[in-house]
Order: sequence, then structure tokens, then C-alpha cells
Amino acid sequence: MIENSERYPLTSMLTEDLLSSNKLVICLFVLILCSALGTIWITHKTRALVMQKGELLWQHQALENEYLSLKLEEATQSDNNRIEAIAKTKLKMDRINPEQEVLLVE
Repeated sequence: MIENSERYPLTSMLTEDLLSSNKLVICLFVLILCSALGTIWITHKTRALVMQKGELLWQHQALENEYLSLKLEEATQSDNNRIEAIAKTKLKMDRINPEQEVLLVE
């Protein structure tokens, strides 16, 4: 008994036809496939980088806000009037009178 593949060798005919006369078509198909995969990969990488940039901008803004807050706190804490008030009330300190000053000379 003869099998169908021997009676109707369609697959072998198609393969032979593709490889013999359509080499350019196969080459172009492979190039299109590579181009499509490259486009997908680049789009994925671009989206990942855009997300990372967004996160970095958010972190930068948070650090900038913290920096401004610390600068304001430093300005408030280093105010001379506040320091003098703390020295007088909590530490019971007063300014030295000119008569009480002692100069040390070598």
C-alpha cells in the first residue's frame, strides 16, 4: 500500500519551491521578523527607563523637600536671639562685663 506522502508529496514540493525560487522572500521574512522583535525589545527597554526616570524624579523631589526643611530648621536653630534666650533662661548665662575680661598674652 502506498502512503499519502508518497502519492501526494506536497510538503516536499513546497519545501523545494521555497528553497529554490523564493530565497529572497525567506530572507525578507527573517529580516522583518528580526526587526519586529527588535522593536518590541527596544519599546520594553524604553518603558522601563521611563518608569525608572519617574521614580528617580520622585526621589529627587523628596530629597529636595527634605533639604529645604533642614535648611529652614538650621536657620531657626542657629538664630542668635534664640541662642541667647536659651543661654539666659536654661543655662543662666549672661554676657561678661568689660571689667571681668581677662586677656592672656604670650
